[in-house]
Amino acid sequence: MMRGRHVEAPRHPLGLRREQITEFERLLWIEPDYNKESPAEFTVKYDSDDSTLITVTGKKYGDRRVREFRDSSGLPLFETQRVRPAIRWMKPWRVHLPGNDEDLAEIKLKWKPCDFDITFRNVMAKDAKNEQDKMATVQVRRTSPALCTFAVYAEDRKVVDIRESVILNRTVSITGNMTRIISSSHQPTRAIMEVLVAEDFDLSLVSLN
Repeated sequence: MMRGRHVEAPRHPLGLRREQITEFERLLWIEPDYNKESPAEFTVKYDSDDSTLITVTGKKYGDRRVREFRDSSGLPLFETQRVRPAIRWMKPWRVHLPGNDEDLAEIKLKWKPCDFDITFRNVMAKDAKNEQDKMATVQVRRTSPALCTFAVYAEDRKVVDIRESVILNRTVSITGNMTRIISSSHQPTRAIMEVLVAEDFDLSLVSLN
């Protein structure tokens, strides 16, 4: 456990992909791609060895925006795309397998900016007696109006803690090891995020946050 931070395992394992459910608490980095020529949007990495867990690539087909999520070997995990509701800014995201229209999950925006819910078919509930019990919802909430910090809740438990990495963002800005996008206030417009994930939770769900 990291000092000053706490996550708790969900009451039962939760996930979209069985192989992505972690057996112990993990620390991850979400690192944006600052190369304008690259189709990648960001990469999720393990803190322990800096290896890649998931790569997220953005594509656009006409007016349809699609994101592709791939594992460390390059195999597709799922895709996301927006649907068209009556209120434009509240467009939810659909999550599905490539080439398959069946929804794995839905990301629904809330009225409060930066807050949303992820509802998905929990692969660990295959023995549930009815369809409703096979579904799960986690809530993503911004935890500070001033800082870029978020929490993911499963029922009453915080299973993920997300915040800007003070150490990595400061190091990158000072050393220039990466090409940063700098705003007029000399602050990076997209920060490296530090993610603490509880055991029994799907690491790939973190990439949807």
